[in-house]
Amino acid sequence: MSETPTSVLWEVTARLVLLSDTHIGPAGPAHRRADEPGTDLPVDRDPDTGLPRLRATTLAGLLRHDLTARTGDTGAADLLFGTAAADDPDGIAHPGTLDLDDIEGRVPAPVVSRAGNRVDPASGTALPGHLWNREILPAGTVLAAHLRLHVPAPEEEKQLLGLLVEALAGLHGSGPEHARGPGPGLHVGARTGRGHGSVAATAWGTRRHDLTTAEGWFAYHARTWAQRHEDGEHTLADGPATLTEALARGLPTSAPACLARDLPNGTTDRRHRDELRLMLAVGEPEQPLAPGRVRPGLLMVTDLPPPERAGAVDRVHRYRPVARSEETTAGSGGPGPAPGGPVDPPVASGPLSGTPEPEPVLGDTALHALLKRIAARLARDACEALGGHEDLWRHWHAHWWGGDTDPATALPRPCRVRLRRTPVLTGGAPLTTTRLTVDSLFGDAVDGHLSTSDVHCGGTAEAVLDVHEPDDTVRGLFALLVRELATVPTETLGSGAGNGHGRITATAATLTLHPGHDGPARTVDLLHAVRDPDSTDARTARAWVSRWHARLGPRPVEEGDR
Repeated sequence: MSETPTSVLWEVTARLVLLSDTHIGPAGPAHRRADEPGTDLPVDRDPDTGLPRLRATTLAGLLRHDLTARTGDTGAADLLFGTAAADDPDGIAHPGTLDLDDIEGRVPAPVVSRAGNRVDPASGTALPGHLWNREILPAGTVLAAHLRLHVPAPEEEKQLLGLLVEALAGLHGSGPEHARGPGPGLHVGARTGRGHGSVAATAWGTRRHDLTTAEGWFAYHARTWAQRHEDGEHTLADGPATLTEALARGLPTSAPACLARDLPNGTTDRRHRDELRLMLAVGEPEQPLAPGRVRPGLLMVTDLPPPERAGAVDRVHRYRPVARSEETTAGSGGPGPAPGGPVDPPVASGPLSGTPEPEPVLGDTALHALLKRIAARLARDACEALGGHEDLWRHWHAHWWGGDTDPATALPRPCRVRLRRTPVLTGGAPLTTTRLTVDSLFGDAVDGHLSTSDVHCGGTAEAVLDVHEPDDTVRGLFALLVRELATVPTETLGSGAGNGHGRITATAATLTLHPGHDGPARTVDLLHAVRDPDSTDARTARAWVSRWHARLGPRPVEEGDR
């Protein structure tokens, strides 16, 4: 409980749904390095219930960072989340006005392990012995977040409610269309640059307690923590999709009229960022140099067969539950408890759950790796053609797409091109294929080497890439990246590349530039630039490509360097 004196207390409950696979690791020091050979990475769990857990300190740190990045106001973050003694000139710690509790998750399917392997950035091949198993919370996992806002004095309530809406705006960033806010939204856990950990709030509930009255004081303090959490979850039964509406509902009739009238409807986003939206179709264009139809192809992002297909197939294409606004209505029962106790936590049920149906996905890590691989090839070829040194394109590529620790600075190079969330395929159809292994000498089928797979044929998916602090060089790369994806797809994703699987084609591509500091956004149609060389979009793209070439080409020798 916060030490801040409180006259009014707001209880806020949010139903959070994971929109993509997520790994939230434990705090134990034995599980901090994913590159150690043979290291297993379990998800963090509550020791009493065995349910997956998102710690309050983790969520508070994410909200503080997101609020500061969007608004540029560190004072607002300090007021809500407090300050440490080390950050205060007087050496005094100041508690925040916002409290958070640890969050337990209810999964729609058993938690599974996914194998990973480190890749050598120089050769692009897997490093021997650097294999690990990472437990994955599937998309559709439901979490109930419980927060409390302490209002020291009535005259501060309006300001603190406005700050609360700003601080939690990142939970709307990837939500349903009617509740979507600005920006890419919050991500939790590991590998967020690959689209993991995308989370959105689908319902909000609030309760307001006036602690200066006996009725309000007993309404809050006369309950146990379990009762408070249960009451908060019940407010989600008919909770609205936005926090502003939930706060307006929670205001009593005796509250000042200015509180409901002045609640913010929008949020601030002063980040300098770009947003690349790609519509990707599984298959190849029938006429690569002209717009037209895409011939459907096969895709296999390998996953374990579900129980109903076990024994019938050896591998299946990956499906994930997709949380939609109409599928997260209150009171809909889940599919029942999953077996396995703490290892397979209970399936979502009750007022927090929805009934999302599994849908095929394009793949998160596979898609990000494909785009990164194409970008590296384009940068390498351009640098060689321009006569630049090899270190130029390697350093530039690592700056945007991430890389190992820089030997010059001893600092890691994070990925600045981030996949927003796992793209979900719409359209297409599942297809079962059977393959035989043929003896290369005699041309006969090899006994016992028969494999059956459930692949996905055709379909389209929208992929969104967010770029932090972009410049014209990375925009020039995106223009060429779209050209590669829209004409002749030479790279593939998923397995079965030798059989022609995994080819994708861009059917739409727009790049939206957000200059930050409340400046207007601008959108360039990169696919139109490829199709119409005389268009304004094409001239803009060519200017970006020229700056990219200038960055990768040999630099002139300065007078002092001669």
